[in-house]
Amino acid sequence: MPALALWIQKNRPFLGFVLRFLLTFFVLSFLYSLYLVVVKRNGDLDMVTYWVSRLSHETARFLGVADCEWSCFLDGCYVGREGRMVNILEGCNGLRLAIVYAAYVIGIGGWTWRSLLQAFIGLFVVQLFNVVRIGSLVALRDHGGDTYFFFIKYVFGLFIYGSIVVLWMLKPRIDRWMGAR
Repeated sequence: MPALALWIQKNRPFLGFVLRFLLTFFVLSFLYSLYLVVVKRNGDLDMVTYWVSRLSHETARFLGVADCEWSCFLDGCYVGREGRMVNILEGCNGLRLAIVYAAYVIGIGGWTWRSLLQAFIGLFVVQLFNVVRIGSLVALRDHGGDTYFFFIKYVFGLFIYGSIVVLWMLKPRIDRWMGAR
């Protein structure tokens, strides 16, 4: 027992991070799942997917898909030209990645106002990257060719996960900007 107590004492900061990360991750995941259950029971589409698809539609139009259409149903939203629509489902809205980012930020910094603000800003940054990713995907789908399949399989996953890694790497700098020691 003394060996375990010594190990816990030596690794207290790491164990605190793991505990805060897991607690935050599971609580936020539970709340999001609960939100999805309530939305489904009400017979609605969740608003995060709705707004991500709407902003992706506007991004695709900005990227040159002139006759881009947008429609939403209970199972998700469709964006693109007729015959080349991209289906945006609940899993495409980037919120689960934002939950992982928020759990990391709170795991590192604790439940401080700085960590909560960073988690909140990270939610919007991840959504911004996601909207650009999906809007670009719609534009690639519109232009046709094999690049669409290459990008959907390799590049866009790297793009959205890369946004999380960049936010993680920027965390110490953001902490300094916010006055943390």
